[in-house]
This record gives sequence, C-alpha cells and structure tokens, in this order.
Amino acid sequence: MSRLIFILLVSILSIQSACALAQSSNSMTQEDQRMADARALLQAGRAEIIREEILFTEAEAAAFWPAYEAYLADLNVVRDRHVKLIMEYLDAYYDGEVSEKFASKLVDDYLAIRSDVLKVQKKHLRQFRRVLPARKVARFYQLENKMNAEMETQLARVIPLVDPV
Repeated sequence: MSRLIFILLVSILSIQSACALAQSSNSMTQEDQRMADARALLQAGRAEIIREEILFTEAEAAAFWPAYEAYLADLNVVRDRHVKLIMEYLDAYYDGEVSEKFASKLVDDYLAIRSDVLKVQKKHLRQFRRVLPARKVARFYQLENKMNAEMETQLARVIPLVDPV
C-alpha cells in the first residue's frame, strides 16, 4: 500500500490547509478552490489505492467504477457537511466562541454525519455486490475503512480539543 503514504501526505496537507484557512480571512472562493483541489487529489489517490489493491478483471473494473462514482457522489454530500462542520468549529474555536450551545450542536452534527456515512455505505453495498465477488467487496470496504481511519487520525492530530471551561 505504498500509495497510501501518498494519500496520507495529501490528507495531512489538505487538513492543515483547512485549519490555516479557518484562521485567516481569505475569501470563500479561494477556500472553496483549495478544498476542491484537495478533494480531487484525495479522490485520485484513493482510487489509485483501490485500483492497486483490488485486482479487478476488465469486466469487474468496467462495472465497478461507475458504481464507485455514484457512491462518491453520495458520500461527497456527507463529506462536505463534515468539512463545513470542521470549518465552523475551527472558526468558533479560534474566535473563542465555543459556547455550551455550540458544543452541543457540534456533537449532534458530528454523530449525524457519522450515521449518514454508514447509510451511504449500506445503500451502495447492494450495487457493489452485484458487480464484484464478495471477497473483493469486503476488501473494498476494508480499504475504505483503513483510509477513513487514517483521515480521522490526521484530523485528530490537527484539530484542537474544545476547552473544558
């Protein structure tokens, strides 16, 4: 999984850029462009890892990639909410405005996002099972889990904790 290292580096840079953006007064268009660029790099790297780690036959690849694109389209809606939540939190944190009400909303929104990611994964499972053998579907979800876990680890490293008081 040598490509995973590349993805991790891109992820770290993307997350650090997002944190830096939250502290600066850059325009939304510049922020949106940076996030779009980071997403494109991340998705290209993830796709390459999948390509390398799941040895698709030609027929499997032809059926998998359109299903994967549909999966990504749904997942990106949820991921956009996650990025927005992180940016809102960082803005509030660096402005010293993390109130009890905001902290409560933050937790509720975060858990709703986690739940929605799982819903997307379940929704697309049937289609993946139609186009791939069960072991390749399992491997795909394992890869997704590993890449997501690494992203969460990187986020945990750069996002400051809510002040206890």
